[in-house]
Amino acid sequence: MTEMDRFFLAIMVSAVLLLIVAADLLVNGPGLQESPADVARVLPSTGTIIR
Repeated sequence: MTEMDRFFLAIMVSAVLLLIVAADLLVNGPGLQESPADVARVLPSTGTIIR
């Protein structure tokens, strides 16, 4: 790949990530996102699955 192709690919990936974040904020609102600690508390630990 040339230098221009890599730059274009980086811009496209950044744009897609920005759209994902913007859509998430649009759906959930800025104050309703859970912190990573809350998400880890909700998800079951692997020790309880494997017995």
